[in-house]
Amino acid sequence: MRRIFLFVWSLVLLFSADLLSGAEAPKYGGRLVLAIRNDINGLNPFVRTTSTNVYVRQLAYESLLDFDKHGKLVPSLAESWTVSADGKSYLFKLRNGVKFHDGKELSAEDVKWSVDYAMDPNNGTTGLSMLKSVERVNVKDKLTVEFVLKNPHAGFLSMVATIRPFPIVPNRSVSSGKFDLPGFPPGTGPFAFKDYKPAREIAFVRNKNYWRKGLPYLDELILKPVLEDQVRFTGVRAGDLDIIERTPYSFIAKILKGEYRDLKTAVAKHAGYRRLLFNVADPPFNDVRLRQAVRYAIDKRKYIDGAFWGLGEPADQLFPGGSAWRVKLPEIKPDPSKVKAMLKDVGVAPDWEVELIGQKSEEEELQVIHQQLTAAGIKTKVTILERGARVTRESSGDFMMVLSGGDIPDDPGEEFESEFGCAVEEVKAKKRTENSSGYCNKEVDRVLETAIKTKDAKQRYELYRKAIQVFHDDVVDIPLAYVPRYFVFQQKVLGFETDADGRFNMPDGGLSRVWLAR
Repeated sequence: MRRIFLFVWSLVLLFSADLLSGAEAPKYGGRLVLAIRNDINGLNPFVRTTSTNVYVRQLAYESLLDFDKHGKLVPSLAESWTVSADGKSYLFKLRNGVKFHDGKELSAEDVKWSVDYAMDPNNGTTGLSMLKSVERVNVKDKLTVEFVLKNPHAGFLSMVATIRPFPIVPNRSVSSGKFDLPGFPPGTGPFAFKDYKPAREIAFVRNKNYWRKGLPYLDELILKPVLEDQVRFTGVRAGDLDIIERTPYSFIAKILKGEYRDLKTAVAKHAGYRRLLFNVADPPFNDVRLRQAVRYAIDKRKYIDGAFWGLGEPADQLFPGGSAWRVKLPEIKPDPSKVKAMLKDVGVAPDWEVELIGQKSEEEELQVIHQQLTAAGIKTKVTILERGARVTRESSGDFMMVLSGGDIPDDPGEEFESEFGCAVEEVKAKKRTENSSGYCNKEVDRVLETAIKTKDAKQRYELYRKAIQVFHDDVVDIPLAYVPRYFVFQQKVLGFETDADGRFNMPDGGLSRVWLAR
C-alpha cells in the first residue's frame, strides 16, 4: 500500500496549521497518551501479527529495510544491500553502532538468530509461512548477513521492509516454543518497552541510544486500549488523551462539517480494508453456493453508509482503485431476491442458522450485515467476542463467518501465498497461523509459486490477475469496503504525520518525531 498509493497518500490538517512548529524548534520531554482501539495480543513480537500488534511493535522494533511516509523503500537497520544475478542471494550490510534497548550492539548474528527463530515450526510464528522461500541465512562477518533463497523472490525486499516476518532481537532473547512472554524482548526502535497492564496500558520510554540521532523527542509514550468509540473521542476532547486512532466515523462526519475546531486530524485514506471471511474448509461454507448466496445478500454501499457514515468505497478485491495490482472483475450486484432460491437449491433446512463472529469495536458493522442477511432470508446469529477470543477462534478454524480486515500490502506475493496458499496440515491441526479460511486450490498455488519467482512486472501482474479472478469466483471472502482511518489529536501535539497505512511510526514520521508544545 505504501508504494502503490504514492499519489493518493495524504495527510490532512483540517482546521489549523501547526504555526508553532514553524516558529519553534522541537522540544524534548513530556508524556504523550495515545488511545488505541484494540489491545495487543501478548508481548511476543514473533506471533499474532494483527495490524494493531504490528503498529504498536514498530515503536520498539525495526526491520532491515522500511518504507518512508511517501511509500519509498529506504534503508533501516541495513544501510545497503546487493542482489545476486540469479536473484537467489541477498547480501545486507548492517549499520555500525546500532544498540538494542539493553545496550547490546546489533550484529549479523542477531539477524540470523531472529530469522532462524521465525522459521522454526516449534515457535508458531507468522514468519514461518512468510519465510518459506528462504533456504538459509549466513553470517558473512559482524555486520554482513546473507539470505539464500530457494528460488528467486520478486517481493523479497518488500517483505524484509516490515517486522511481520521477523522483528530483529538479540541472539537467544526469546526461548524456543514460548508463545507468551512476560515482556517485550529488546529491540532497536525509538521507544523501549517499560510495562504492560493488559486492557489498561502499554508503557514505553525514550530510547536514549537510538541510532537516528536526536530522536525521539518524547520521554514517555503511553498507549491505552479504549474499545468504546465514544469514550475515546470524549477523552481527547477533554484533554485526558492526547491523540486517538481510528476515530469514530460519526465524529469525523461532524468534523468535516466544521465542528470541533479545537482538534486536529490526520487521515490514512485506504488504511482500512474490510471483508467477510468464510471458513471454507468446513461445513456449511465449504459449499461455494452458500458463499455465493451470502454475497448476493450484501449491499456494500448501504454497509458503508450504515457503518462508516458514507466514508469509504465499496471493495471487490484486496487492491483499491489506483493500485498497480488492481484487476478488472465482473460486477456482482446485490440481489437478495436470489438468495432464498439458492438456499432451496442447496437443500438447507428451514431452521438453518449461521454464526457471524466479530468484536465489540465492530458492532455497527455487524449490525448492518446482520440486518442484510436476515432480510435476504439467511438466519444469522451474531457473536461478539473479546479480541483475543476472536483471534483464537479464527486461528483454530472454529467459525463459520468472521468480520475481518487489515491493511493493504505493498506486494501481493507473500500476502497471497500465506493467506490463500494451501496449508492442509495447519487446518488439520487447528492452527491456522495465516490462512484462516482454510482455502486450498492447488492450481492457484502453482500460479502463486510462479508469480513470486517472476521478475517481469507485466508477467507477474498477469499471474496475480488470474489468482484474483479465482479468489473472486471461489468466493473465498467477500471484500466489503476500503475505508479511511483518522487520527484526532490536540493542538499541543506537533509534528505528527502518518502514512497511507495509518502507521504509528515510520522513518520520517509518526510518534518518534512528535513533540509537545508547552
